[in-house]
Amino acid sequence: MLGSAVQNVIALSDAVLLYHKGEVEFAAMGFVGVFYITIAAIGFSFSRGGQIMIARRMGELKPDAVGHTFHTMLLFELALALLMWAFMRFGTGWFFQFFLENSPEVYKKSLEYIHYRSYGVFFSYGGVALISLYSGIARPRIILATTLLLAGVNLVLNYALIFGKFGLPEMGIGGSGLASSIAEGVAFVFFVVYMIFDKANRPLHIFSIPKPDWPMTMQQLRIALPIVAQAAVGQGSWVFFFGMVENLGERPLAISNLARMVYLLLSIPLWGFSTGVNTLVSNLIGQNRHAEVLAAAWKTGKLC
Repeated sequence: MLGSAVQNVIALSDAVLLYHKGEVEFAAMGFVGVFYITIAAIGFSFSRGGQIMIARRMGELKPDAVGHTFHTMLLFELALALLMWAFMRFGTGWFFQFFLENSPEVYKKSLEYIHYRSYGVFFSYGGVALISLYSGIARPRIILATTLLLAGVNLVLNYALIFGKFGLPEMGIGGSGLASSIAEGVAFVFFVVYMIFDKANRPLHIFSIPKPDWPMTMQQLRIALPIVAQAAVGQGSWVFFFGMVENLGERPLAISNLARMVYLLLSIPLWGFSTGVNTLVSNLIGQNRHAEVLAAAWKTGKLC
């Protein structure tokens, strides 16, 4: 559940501290936060295709094929991260104008945040590939440890860089973006180090030389595209919503951001269940236990 909500955990800690910095910063975080979460959700959704295929291979008792499936997913995620980084660095100034034309201060603060936050997309997209790997093989404990580390580092660095504590410069909302990117980098490195020392993953051939596989990439995309579309509509609608609220002023935008934080916290268990059922269903199909698929889906639905 926490692994599925990494970006929301980051956005929550960013927003809580920026609330104490100023209303403009908090209002800007409401808009730019959901924008970045939408970007992150697209990468996470693409990784679901790889996760489903990895779970299928485990169900078929073909662990040696997992490494190649993971490499295909990882290479695509990194290529997509480069594309998203270029858009955030060079296209957001034009894109944000459509939503924030009536609030120049919120517009300025949003660009300041995304300038530093854009670098975290490489660690974010690489990280979701690692999360999908360990979710697919049904060994998610490391995901909890990584998420807690990320949240802790992000909270400390946010406090230090937003308010200029511990000898660091006072950067305001820009410091929040930089802190979140650094926290994602620390969590990614921690995850990779764990994988290096995790002897149980050796049969998966994770550390073989990656080779591009276009047919497998297309297969993963066919599986993932409906999930990507769902994420783009579900998360992207928040961007349009906050763009409309911005026309009412900075105070309504700040209030809407606070309400969204509560809503996101209540949604975290649902994302966790949805990630789990991906693995369960694909693993059952790999074992040719098709008759149990609907039962697993219904049980998950009832729990949600």
